[in-house]
Amino acid sequence: MKIITDRVYPDEGCWGLFEGPRTVYSFGGSSANHWVQAVYVIRGDAIAEYTTDYGPTTLFERTTPLIIPSFGENTVGQLQDHAAKNRQDHHWYNRSREMLAESTLIKDSLTILGQQREVLLNRTVIGPIITVQRNDTPREYIKERHARTH
Repeated sequence: MKIITDRVYPDEGCWGLFEGPRTVYSFGGSSANHWVQAVYVIRGDAIAEYTTDYGPTTLFERTTPLIIPSFGENTVGQLQDHAAKNRQDHHWYNRSREMLAESTLIKDSLTILGQQREVLLNRTVIGPIITVQRNDTPREYIKERHARTH
């Protein structure tokens, strides 16, 4: 069971931290995505959550969401320092943009799909059951395609 606490102490043992987008509901019933930090500590025999709302997610578009698991070996202050450093450091955001720019995954996927389509167009269908191979269409591919459609 998770309870909510109104304060945490920097030297208190921490049981994990989450920082990222979360839907926040207002009293009027409306909702919005906000950047939230949730710190988890043990209070009594339950896990207590302390949340800090940093504002709309549009202010944190270049920040990577963060989950830091801990089992009491780190303090709240240590994990909050890591989260503050993550908010200021855009290394992983920049790295993901570089990898997307270098990636040929989508282009290669479309090329493979186009080749498979060309293979399928290079066959003769005689009747509703018989498929006859022309040129170099692999029989295994035709059997696999037939098995997927039936």
